[in-house]
Parts: sequence; C-alpha cells; structure tokens
Amino acid sequence: MKKCRNAEAVAKHISRTLRNSSMVISNVMGPVEKLSLANHPVKGMYYTVAGTPESLRITIFSYAGNLRVAVGAEQGFIDSELYTRSLVNAFDTILRDACWKQ
Repeated sequence: MKKCRNAEAVAKHISRTLRNSSMVISNVMGPVEKLSLANHPVKGMYYTVAGTPESLRITIFSYAGNLRVAVGAEQGFIDSELYTRSLVNAFDTILRDACWKQ
C-alpha cells in the first residue's frame, strides 16, 4: 500500500483484488484487552468482508487473547455437515496433541 498515495487509491486496489479472487484468507489482530460499548462489556468480536464475489472467505481474528475464525461460502459450495465434522475433528486433534505434549 506504500505505492498508493491516498485512501481512495488503496480502496480501489483492494476492491480490484477482491473482484479478481475466488478465495480470500485474511487475519486481523484485534484488541488485547476487553472492550465495552456504553458500559456493556463486549464478549466477542468477529470480522469478515461482505458483498465480495469469492466462493470462500476465511477470516482469522483475535480478541482479548481468544482466537475467532469466521468462514463464509457461497450457497452449496461446501457440504456443511462434512465441514462441521471435519472442523470438530481437527480441533479435537489439536487439543489432544497440545495437552499430550505438556
């Protein structure tokens, strides 16, 4: 983005890149400390880009030391039951391996 001279040029570059992509993976480091809005604590946050033409969007976001993963896909692109089973299996494997090594 150093080549771009202003926010409008950056926005055009990002928009052009997203329009020409079929899959996007992004990561955003969020606040380390918990936030509150109007004296109401924020329990969690997610970040994702909406309205882009990708078939698959994966966003990784951290908030107050907790990792959040948001996945968006066009309708019918992913078998949701198979995806859910695979994701639970992967998290169980990660947890088992992390606890076993300690």
